[in-house]
Amino acid sequence: MSGIADLLDGIGETDWELSTECTGWSVRDIAAHLLGAQEDGMSVPTALRRRRTGKRRYPGLSLLDAANQVQIDSHAQKSTQDLALNYRANIPKLAKRVERFPKVLAHIPVDKTMAPGNSPLRLGYLYNVIYLRDAWMHGIDLARTTGHPRPVSDMEAMVVEQIMADASIQWGAGPGLEVELTGEICGSWQLGRPGRPSRATAVGLDLCRRLSGREPDTEVLAVSASPAQVDKLARLRIVF
Repeated sequence: MSGIADLLDGIGETDWELSTECTGWSVRDIAAHLLGAQEDGMSVPTALRRRRTGKRRYPGLSLLDAANQVQIDSHAQKSTQDLALNYRANIPKLAKRVERFPKVLAHIPVDKTMAPGNSPLRLGYLYNVIYLRDAWMHGIDLARTTGHPRPVSDMEAMVVEQIMADASIQWGAGPGLEVELTGEICGSWQLGRPGRPSRATAVGLDLCRRLSGREPDTEVLAVSASPAQVDKLARLRIVF
């Protein structure tokens, strides 16, 4: 995402070691993780190798956290300038890879221990949806930590649509809830059964952060929803 590349280019020398909302990760760690995720996205063997290395090197971590740490380790010797340059250089390569992702691989199940919350995922969904969603959210993390403007791209609407679609799946077939998002990310989405749903409203950016497990700045508010429905939405989590 070129917006993240622009943000990385603008980070001041003293800001790279700032702690972020991702527990234990600095700005530099997130940049290294983003670069590593690009590399994993361009090469399934690289992703599998990092998983094996992580399992051996970090037995106390989940396979996902261990593989992520190996991504960071892989770029520990790079200068911050090279992290930013390499990330930008990989953007067109990764876009081409996603466009040409082999259909024969797309439906292969991903080991549940490699997905947040042990969620059942297919390889194509992990590569073509989750990686992009994760990068989008980390762009927000970087902006909140460094004070730079949040990266925005023409893919944001698609990312948010996928986020709310997964939120609807997690909500299930229970009584419907219409969610109105306000602010920078706005629109209305239906969760649960159609018909005459109850309504709730939330700041769009904050709800997306909440769905990822991050601590939001604002609360979900009822319009005509019951307290139980508001609480259910506030506790909802999806894979990032």
